[in-house]
Amino acid sequence: MPELAAGRLTVLAMYGDTGTGTALESALAAQGETQLVIDLGGLDRLSPAAAAILHRFAAAGAARGHFLRLAACPADVAAVLAGTRADGEDGAELYATVPDALTAVVTAAVASGTGTAPGAALRPRTLRLRHELLAHARVARAQGILVERYGLPHAYAADTLLRTVARAHGLTRAGLALALARTPPPGPGAAWFPGDGRPAPPAVGFLGPPDGLPPTRAAFLDALRDAACAVMRTPMADVQLVDPADNTLWLESHCGFPAEFVRFFAVIDQSGTTCCGEAVRKSERVVVDDVVTTPFFDEASRAVLLAAHSRSVQSTPIPGSGGRPQGMFSTHHARPGRACTDAELSALDRLAGEAGAWLDWQRTTTLRGALEDLHHRARTS
Repeated sequence: MPELAAGRLTVLAMYGDTGTGTALESALAAQGETQLVIDLGGLDRLSPAAAAILHRFAAAGAARGHFLRLAACPADVAAVLAGTRADGEDGAELYATVPDALTAVVTAAVASGTGTAPGAALRPRTLRLRHELLAHARVARAQGILVERYGLPHAYAADTLLRTVARAHGLTRAGLALALARTPPPGPGAAWFPGDGRPAPPAVGFLGPPDGLPPTRAAFLDALRDAACAVMRTPMADVQLVDPADNTLWLESHCGFPAEFVRFFAVIDQSGTTCCGEAVRKSERVVVDDVVTTPFFDEASRAVLLAAHSRSVQSTPIPGSGGRPQGMFSTHHARPGRACTDAELSALDRLAGEAGAWLDWQRTTTLRGALEDLHHRARTS
């Protein structure tokens, strides 16, 4: 990343007990000139000696423009850091999550030389870069889990295993890594999910009767998009899914839009400067009567929408677990003031409910199968 000092960003994950901090000091020294984020989420104990090492590296790095950012810091670890920090010392910056820390890195990098935050035109690039950095951090953490849990010889062997299993189950390596980190570890025995047969997929009206294997996720989302177009009688629609790691919305299916629209809205955050961002932030449908006059759009988003001949929009959340949306589908119309009838709203709600149930089923069955496969291969490797 050219905007970063030394062009490098390193994410380290710490686990267990730091002891005297000797290994920590060696790991920090080995990174060289880099912006550094340390994930403390897996740390059981931070010794005062190790905390002093972190403070020392933070102060030395800040003097050279290489900032040390600590993320996901447990309360007891934060207390040790606070108790060992000298008055007036430039300590490490603390962030609630790794995505928050990466956001700070990327924002500072994109704004370097200008003194301003990245504008809307740079937002897709900024979000993509943050997402890539977060994916690297998630994979690194999963590698550590595999090495520690199964006694694999090194991180390369763990990464090879992650890649192989992810490819076999149609997942991304980062997606499998996130599932591994968030799923409670397997108990004793050969199976991770004993007795869990693959349940039948839920009924989905817009798919028609089943004719063999369930569709792929991409084919399902295309079918949802086409069903929304049919309900609202429009040729323009898109479907986005939420990445739970950083709550960004990713464009997964679309029709009727020019290339600039697809590039600009390929990934967005939940800042509320778009109809879909506002809907996922509020966890409810948002209807825009006229893109020209709606105040929450930023000017860059408004310009891209108008260039695509989108004057009115509705965005309907796809329900997920815990009441939070797991995605969004939107329909666009070339004329302002396109009101939705009660029948259309009911049909959109039915589409959203069926899509949410199917996506829950698909994610649970796919991830459990992949984790079971990963567990088996790691135990027998």
